[in-house]
Amino acid sequence: MPPKMIITDLDGTLLNRERAVSARDLESLVRCREQGIVRVAATGRNLYSARSVLPLDFPIDYVLFSNGAGVMAWPTQELLLARQFPAAHAARLIRALLAQRVSFMVHRPIPDNHGFAYSQPEPEATDFNRRLEHYAEFAIPFSGAPEAFGDACQFVVIIPHDLDRFGRVCAPLKGVHVIRTTSPMDGRSLWIELFPEHVSKASATEWLAGRLGVPRANTVALGNDYNDLDLLEWAPRSLVVDNAPADLKARFESVPSHNDSGFTAALVRTGLLTDSART
Repeated sequence: MPPKMIITDLDGTLLNRERAVSARDLESLVRCREQGIVRVAATGRNLYSARSVLPLDFPIDYVLFSNGAGVMAWPTQELLLARQFPAAHAARLIRALLAQRVSFMVHRPIPDNHGFAYSQPEPEATDFNRRLEHYAEFAIPFSGAPEAFGDACQFVVIIPHDLDRFGRVCAPLKGVHVIRTTSPMDGRSLWIELFPEHVSKASATEWLAGRLGVPRANTVALGNDYNDLDLLEWAPRSLVVDNAPADLKARFESVPSHNDSGFTAALVRTGLLTDSART
């Protein structure tokens, strides 16, 4: 039988409000391994951040991090895939963002993409400063010519939640994949994440499934926010947890929230596992 694969987002999906995994979901992850189901976490977190919430012995097979810019075999910590903007393209984007006078961070290439340079021309009511404080030892103010930065994994632009402004910021940017994300820090700010146009959770999942010989028809995706949308649209069976935005729940089948073991519910709903509580 061809292998099967479950792909789950982390924050707000597999991780509950305490950024932990419930005992029931941990049991389900172990049962997946016993059933030969490939377990994949697909997260917007960079590798450094993913390691802060996933111990090395965590029962997962692969982690797609930075929204699919990188892929790692988790048990061995082998980096399988890394994608980035070439220096010339990164410089063009830096110039465009500086011209718009928006607050942004430009990240170093994988595996050091927790390090970044930042520009904040005008402080706004967002969590930009909170993210700076969180990564203080890895952040430096942007200075010098844009060409001097070199290759870049991604950009993060942080603005107040304003969809009209979101459109204005993105309109002049070329050759990028734009991912809209509700801030995982304050739950209100709008993060505009910019990646090379071929980078996404969906493309990384497709690459990994091909490498492992998993048919697309045998994949199930679970998410909770807009940065999961391309993955949810790619997988033939996709679900969202109950804490997802209303418009995502209107499009995709929903299961209980991240605080109520929605991951296990998705496995049972799709027939990947039986409900151990009933057996």
